[in-house]
Amino acid sequence: MVQELNKKDPIKKIQDNILSSDTFKNRKLHSDLLIYLIKAHQKGQTPKEMTIAYDVFHKDNDFNPSEDTIVRVHMHKLRKLLEHYYEAEGKHEDHLLSIPKGHYKILITSKPKKEKLKIRPIYSWVLILLVVINIVFFTINVIVSDNTKSSSKLFNSKDCVWKDFFTNDNPNTLIIGDFFVFHEHNDRLDRPRRIQDYEINTKEEFEEFKSGNIDNIPENWILGELPHNSIFNLMDISSVSHSFNEELDIAFTTNIDIDFIKNRDIIYIGEFKNLRALEDLVALLPIKYETLPWWHGTISYESGDSIIILNTHHDWNISRYVVDLGIVAKIPGENGENYMFFTGFGYNSQIELVNMYCNEESLKSIKEQILQNHDKIPDYFVAVYEVAGFDRASSKVNMKYFKEISKNMYKQYNPAESNN
Repeated sequence: MVQELNKKDPIKKIQDNILSSDTFKNRKLHSDLLIYLIKAHQKGQTPKEMTIAYDVFHKDNDFNPSEDTIVRVHMHKLRKLLEHYYEAEGKHEDHLLSIPKGHYKILITSKPKKEKLKIRPIYSWVLILLVVINIVFFTINVIVSDNTKSSSKLFNSKDCVWKDFFTNDNPNTLIIGDFFVFHEHNDRLDRPRRIQDYEINTKEEFEEFKSGNIDNIPENWILGELPHNSIFNLMDISSVSHSFNEELDIAFTTNIDIDFIKNRDIIYIGEFKNLRALEDLVALLPIKYETLPWWHGTISYESGDSIIILNTHHDWNISRYVVDLGIVAKIPGENGENYMFFTGFGYNSQIELVNMYCNEESLKSIKEQILQNHDKIPDYFVAVYEVAGFDRASSKVNMKYFKEISKNMYKQYNPAESNN
């Protein structure tokens, strides 16, 4: 039996606020999981993975946690939902409910006060670096443009996948999902270092890290780190834009906000964890993804009455053979914009999928595959791919899922409009 709460214990109010929030709306599984952990907390117990599997996910005695990661996957998602809640509706709460990584118990803490930190001035060499980057991109654009004009086969101006991006009045922007970078003073070396930390990839994650590292004075770096696949992707996308005699602006996800997406067409190339301000657009798709440590993750979707869960895989103790997952999604904007996403968990999916959709012959094969099960190539869609091969050199691509996206997908989030 659950023990009575102390009158000074804020957990009942915390629980009610979290479960009634929009973040947890229609999240019954994760709400049940949170309630289960809170009850265990009230009893002074720390549940184990096996008991959670039995009590929450109704697994039987054959459950093997080394083969079935359902508890860890949904615990990871619950942590992300709690982070989102405290970034939005719960940002003014006095107490924080968290689940430390590596544990299955909840922790209630007072919300830390934000400290004002001294920001070091950005020196003139930063401007020099920016100029160098612009020169590099200009040079790439000239080289690619010249090569494209002389050797590539141009896309048909009525191509159903790409024409929407180049036949309206919106500017076109290629957004690269770059890695978050910061500076931190190293006491042992007695000098600052530029750091890219896999666990710190958004401004919110950096602010949390910074609040606990006052002595080292970490500072956000003005530039992100470009992923290694960028040069290949730029060359591929440039061949498409040249087909329509259009230029592409280039931006990075570390430097944009949600207002950036208005009144422009966007092509995004990057990892799931680098989506940042664009994440809400992908959240509307009929697929779900979970980012796990390093470049691993899962993608799930409905198939009939079942939920299909795909997993990335690699074992570099044997070889550098990897199985990556990625999606290609063409999504309508609310005001006539078009958004195209090439995103996955590692480099393999991004390199291969961009190449496939930017090559007329391979795109023709993709269309033929779609038409085997559909009457037409829809204007908007989402496709899930499994990309296998050696690290950054894929050899096998398998479309696992394809679904049309409605042009009116936003109406379900706007009841007033739906009733008109």
